[in-house]
Amino acid sequence: MSRLVVTAVLTLATLALAGDPDLKKSAVGRWKSEAAEDLGNGSFATRDFTFTASRWQLSFTIFADKELKTPLVAMDFEGPWAPGKASEKVPGATEATFDFASKKVTLKAKDVAKNFGMDGCGLEVGKAKDVSKTGCSFVPPVEKYGREFDLLKIDGASMWLGARPADGNMGAEDKRPTALGAKLVKAK
Repeated sequence: MSRLVVTAVLTLATLALAGDPDLKKSAVGRWKSEAAEDLGNGSFATRDFTFTASRWQLSFTIFADKELKTPLVAMDFEGPWAPGKASEKVPGATEATFDFASKKVTLKAKDVAKNFGMDGCGLEVGKAKDVSKTGCSFVPPVEKYGREFDLLKIDGASMWLGARPADGNMGAEDKRPTALGAKLVKAK
């Protein structure tokens, strides 16, 4: 009997370390912002995620208006991801890590680089530039900021990641969000 209990405990511990395989299946697909997300500085953004069971990709676009008619800058990030254990602080959420393999920045309008502190990055309107090694303004290089400690919750066709802190830094376990952010919806 004790051998059965030990086997069950070891099996559960192994599953907990490997992450929730059902979460990986549920995450597969494309997830987009439900609406314009207010960045709190007079600009708005959209997130457009694509997940596979092992990789993630995000197109994050900042707009000058809530109607999302005037794009200013887009950032594309991608890399591997892995779910972890159930969150002890946010019911229904799972801890997850998102590693960065690449970071790209694209100016969407003239004369906005200076507003974002990107005027020294050599960006051209409409041309994506890989800044994975160099970074650009508030987008640090992969070497200095290569992993985020986040949350993930999926309920049907709705997904939530952790609410980003004011400084945007989720680069350490103790920076993991303790609340969920804006809802994403599964694209059809």
